[in-house]
Amino acid sequence: MDEALRKKLGINENKPNDWFETLYANSNEGGEGVPWANMAPHPLFENWLAQHPVNVKDKTALVVGCGMGDDAIELESRGFAVTAFDVSESAIDICKKRFPKSTVQFVQADLIAGNKDWWNKFDFVLEIFTIQALPPKYEQTLIQNISDFVADQGQLLVITEIQTNKRTYENGPPWLLNPNYIASFENCGLQLVSSNSYKETEVGEAIHLSIFQKT
Repeated sequence: MDEALRKKLGINENKPNDWFETLYANSNEGGEGVPWANMAPHPLFENWLAQHPVNVKDKTALVVGCGMGDDAIELESRGFAVTAFDVSESAIDICKKRFPKSTVQFVQADLIAGNKDWWNKFDFVLEIFTIQALPPKYEQTLIQNISDFVADQGQLLVITEIQTNKRTYENGPPWLLNPNYIASFENCGLQLVSSNSYKETEVGEAIHLSIFQKT
């Protein structure tokens, strides 16, 4: 992405969250103008759920950067008590309008700031493309904060696009992760359970679906 387009979107490395509110404030319940709005659960996540049925009685789940809310609704349908957050208040408003009968707790929150009330709280944490939507200098903070959300014996599922080139602000968004993100999560107290690589994307060399567990 060139500098002109970053300026058009209002992306500022030192105010990394502002452009999300601008994007969602100009969107609607159909996801107009939001490039990552599938209006359905992410297909890799949905396939993983189909292959890994789990006993979710009394289990909690957290969706990081929930966007339009579809992944959170999918987890709710599987029996989880779900909290889903996004930094954009407008995104949260859209989720509530789209799913007025849902029991999902859609809340506005900032992943960069973290949330101590959520430390070690969730049995299942889902992160899809959120880290790569923020400038590289925040990577370690984001990974640490996501790791902190996972309860003892809980799982984290990460879906992210991968590149081998160096992550730089000038090359995004998206700021695709390098394969060493796995070691970063392990350094935050998580153990890698599995990691699968899928086809090349328009912007990345592959998509990873990785499962971590906090022991």
